Amino acid sequence: MHTLKKFVWPVGLLLVAASCQDLDVVNPNRPDAERATAQPLTTENFVATSFRTWWPVAGHDDFPSWAFSTMAREITSGFADFGQLELSAEPRQGWNNSPVNVRRFVNETPWFQLFRTVSSVNDVVGSINRGLVIENAVRTARAKAMGKFMQGLSYGHIGFYFDKAPLIDEFTQLDTIRTPQFTEYRQVAAFAIRQLDSAIAVAQTQPSMTFPADAWLYQSLTRDQFVRLANSYAARILVYTPRSRAERAAVNWAEVIRRVDAGIQTDYAPLAQPDVFFDDWKRLVARLRTAGRPSDFGRPSYWLIGPADSTNGWVNWVATPNDNRQPFQMRTRDRRIQGTTGPASPGKYVGYNLNNIFAADRGTFRWSHYFFRRSGVDLTWQTGPQLAMSVAEMDLLKAEALIRLGRAAEAVPLINKTRIANGELPPVTVEGPPNEPGCVPRKESGACGSLWDALRYEKGIEGLGMNGVIAFLDARGWQTLPENTPVHLPIPGRELQTLQLPLYTFGGPGGQGSAPARDPERCPVAGLARCPS
Repeated sequence: MHTLKKFVWPVGLLLVAASCQDLDVVNPNRPDAERATAQPLTTENFVATSFRTWWPVAGHDDFPSWAFSTMAREITSGFADFGQLELSAEPRQGWNNSPVNVRRFVNETPWFQLFRTVSSVNDVVGSINRGLVIENAVRTARAKAMGKFMQGLSYGHIGFYFDKAPLIDEFTQLDTIRTPQFTEYRQVAAFAIRQLDSAIAVAQTQPSMTFPADAWLYQSLTRDQFVRLANSYAARILVYTPRSRAERAAVNWAEVIRRVDAGIQTDYAPLAQPDVFFDDWKRLVARLRTAGRPSDFGRPSYWLIGPADSTNGWVNWVATPNDNRQPFQMRTRDRRIQGTTGPASPGKYVGYNLNNIFAADRGTFRWSHYFFRRSGVDLTWQTGPQLAMSVAEMDLLKAEALIRLGRAAEAVPLINKTRIANGELPPVTVEGPPNEPGCVPRKESGACGSLWDALRYEKGIEGLGMNGVIAFLDARGWQTLPENTPVHLPIPGRELQTLQLPLYTFGGPGGQGSAPARDPERCPVAGLARCPS
């Protein structure tokens, strides 16, 4: 057995393992990286551009957004692009993790791009630890804080998407690694939060630290705003990592409340720059390619907006066998979906359009008469603020925490914020929405929903179009994914093949990592009205 003589980082594949063959591999990029990170301004540029490399695979581009959103039944589409057709097929099948699968980029792209970001910032933080100074103490601390922040964001999303991963930071001696060591996703998430806390600690040493608007995080931030953003991302990691109802119940919800309270106070919406920094997820969700056919790539699913329907259209649609489902026109009091002048008038977030834009032979259950309009069309995806994290999301994470901690009355005003202001709906109480005609949301049986139903509905409608992965992360923890949906992705087959490890996958009937049967209305606590626990 030969030992590993050199380590490749990062050129193509993540890791090269020792095996029963000579692996005398030299990384020609390493000397250049060492020279570059000895130059202060070049080093700073590495970390200043790291958010831009992380952003696309964090729910703001095609992979894994389209696969995750359609698996969660947030957006529906009849196109095969980006792996969505196979992964959203009903009944669900397992993910094809072959390294030659033409849809392999669903897990390849986030895996390699997230580790590319990790590699870049590790070099920066390591250089600063070894004594590199970037102009002055404030700029040096900013670079290190940003590096730790990006380690946290990158590993947070690795923990969201994959079952396991290697933990590599600025202290890892890559040249000494002989075999890869993989850590399961919960420990990956804990590692990510530790990096965010390190970013906070570094930032707190320099009160005058600022982040410019035209790069770094693409929104002008003070030191305190940066710290708040890091806390909000930590709250996300705590809540969105679980793979099951039981794991989500076991989250440290008191810590979620602490993080939310220490988090953002205004929406985080980085400013797009054409051809540099943009949100391709928003572009495709709202795409208007053909006159009269808005959202012609994907549309809001009835599973998302249907609970707002005040007719029996939604109830009948759910009760219809999947292959026989047909789109229908809703009537709703929610002004995010329907305007004031009738069922065809556009709401604030969603509009009505009669065209069926997907091939019937791919399933009419995919059809929807509704299009997404909240983020605008034309060039808004690359010319204006791109909502990435909202105060509403944080409020609703806190509301979920309060419900789970037996403090439902305190959750009510948080749920009502957007419900009243944006939906123009009557407020909920601890009993749930008013049990009257036009109740929003309704259960799949047609009964008026509970406070728990109202929370989940509000989370879905307010998150629509903001990010392509959060709906999936919520659904697996709420047990609302269709049965046998993969709850996470495997290490890409290409990586496994290089490491000479066996291929494996998730999802499908009888497969590992398959979501259990849906159980959408069961409450996480006892005692809530209209809500079995």
